[in-house]
Amino acid sequence: MRAFYYISSLPLLAMLVAAQLPANTTYLIAPALVTKHNRTVVECWKMHLPFRRSSTPGVSGAQVATLGNFTNLAYTILPPRFDGGLHTAPAPQLVHFLSGVAHVTAPQDDSISLWLVGGKSGLLFAVDTAGAGHITRYPSDQDTVAITAPFAGGKVPDHEVLSDGPCLGMQTFV
Repeated sequence: MRAFYYISSLPLLAMLVAAQLPANTTYLIAPALVTKHNRTVVECWKMHLPFRRSSTPGVSGAQVATLGNFTNLAYTILPPRFDGGLHTAPAPQLVHFLSGVAHVTAPQDDSISLWLVGGKSGLLFAVDTAGAGHITRYPSDQDTVAITAPFAGGKVPDHEVLSDGPCLGMQTFV
C-alpha cells in the first residue's frame, strides 16, 4: 500500500516543482575579458545557471544567481583619473565596479573598448590571465570602487559565449 502512495504522489510532486519554475527564466549576462591567440578580447557571457528565488533568511524571495566559490575578496578604492596600466588578470575573477567608471582597452587592437559604469552595470568577468593583457583606466573625477573576487581554484562558472565583443544591450540587470 505504501508503494502505491508514493507512486501516486509523483504527479503532484512534479506539478509542485513545475509551479516553482518561473515562466520567464532569467540568466546573468555580462562581459568577459578572455585570452585568444595570446591577445585579450571581450566576449559576452551568459551564465548556465539561471536566477532563482532565494530561501536564505534575510533575502528570502529575492532573485539570486550563484556564480561559484571565491577566495581573497578585495574591496578596492581607485582614485580619480587612475591609470591601471597594462596587465593581465592576476587570477580568473569576478570584478564588480560599485561606483565610478572603468575603461578597458587592449593595446594590440584599437577596436577593443569596454566601458563599465559603477553600479548594477559594473559587472565583469576578468579571465585573461595570460597573453598581451589589457589596460584599465578610471577617467572619472571621483573615486571608483571595485570588488574583486578570484574564483576558488581558478574555476570559472559554466557559461555560454553569446557574442564576441561587449554585450551591447544584452547585459542582465535584475
